[in-house]
Amino acid sequence: MKELTRRDWLRGTSSFAAAGLAYATTAQAQSLTIKGYIPTAKNPIRMSSNENPYGIPRSAQNAMIDGFKTSHLYGGGGRRELIKIVADQNGVASENILVASGSKEVLKVAALIVALEGGKVMAANPTYHDLIRYSDWVGTDITWVDLDKRSMTTDLDAMRTAYTDDVKLIYLCNPNNPVPTILEKGKLQDFCLEMSKKCIVFIDEAYHEFVTDPNYESMVKIAATNDNIIVSRTASKIHGFAGVRVGFAFSTPATLTKINRRVTGSVGTPAIYGALAAYQDYEFMDFIKRKNEESLQEVYKVFEKHNVRHFKSNANFTFFETGIEFSEVRDRFLRNGINIGRPFPPFITWARVSMAKPEDMAYFAEVYEKEFVN
Repeated sequence: MKELTRRDWLRGTSSFAAAGLAYATTAQAQSLTIKGYIPTAKNPIRMSSNENPYGIPRSAQNAMIDGFKTSHLYGGGGRRELIKIVADQNGVASENILVASGSKEVLKVAALIVALEGGKVMAANPTYHDLIRYSDWVGTDITWVDLDKRSMTTDLDAMRTAYTDDVKLIYLCNPNNPVPTILEKGKLQDFCLEMSKKCIVFIDEAYHEFVTDPNYESMVKIAATNDNIIVSRTASKIHGFAGVRVGFAFSTPATLTKINRRVTGSVGTPAIYGALAAYQDYEFMDFIKRKNEESLQEVYKVFEKHNVRHFKSNANFTFFETGIEFSEVRDRFLRNGINIGRPFPPFITWARVSMAKPEDMAYFAEVYEKEFVN
């Protein structure tokens, strides 16, 4: 039986049926590292949602199975231990942490608080959408501030200028998304301390674990002592918990109580036990960071070879200039079995690509050359 190579696929070979390879149907099989998998438009490699392509660590999977033993009980245990571990890792007290069903829950509650109290939300354009989209759904006005044109970072000075007394929350994604740039730690801290005297400053640190830039620093410690500063984190990215739903809010006890009263969901016992294991699995985290960097290097190589504008990433995705409408770029990748996701206006001639496994990103590079260079 013939083994199909990436080059066979790129040449449009007609030998797929003869090869007798079954189409993979599960998310885990959406990788060229899985024998028999062929990327197609109906079952593409996922490079669209900034997911962890290696899934949940084995340690967490086993812990979740154990968690079912007490899942028939309300509050089946593990929550205090998880909070204590995360608190110790971040140098704050347990009382400064709230566990939620993903950081999305925290983002939406923050938006709800603004809506209930009346006022606007301020955010960079573009940025991550959950808090912003929920604000729009509940009728909150959004003040958009364009990114700095030179650095493509969130423009803190422009936010200061655009601020009005009816702005009740400033949302900052750091690193940002879809543009994986960071805010310089000193400037960000000064901004947070200054603007928190006027409104809530919410910092979304979903990609915190991937950052290696020495100019970056988490705002967790100042959030622990300031009622108007909130930091969110998620287990969805480096830990692979996107479908499990575990997230955290960091702030003062008073602010976390305010958030907790409006939370409508809860975290299941298996998820708590899984996170308890994942946040202590340093070997797995190091592995993911190493593989993420290998994947990024595959992408950087092809972009640098062809002088494509792109960003050196502080996350598990990058943003690159296409020069043509995003819809055409998406369609051309999809017909080669790669899904790169959605557009990010106003950057309609740019695209975000999430990191799959290094072998898959090598295929991405080949498709890019086939579709956009040759």
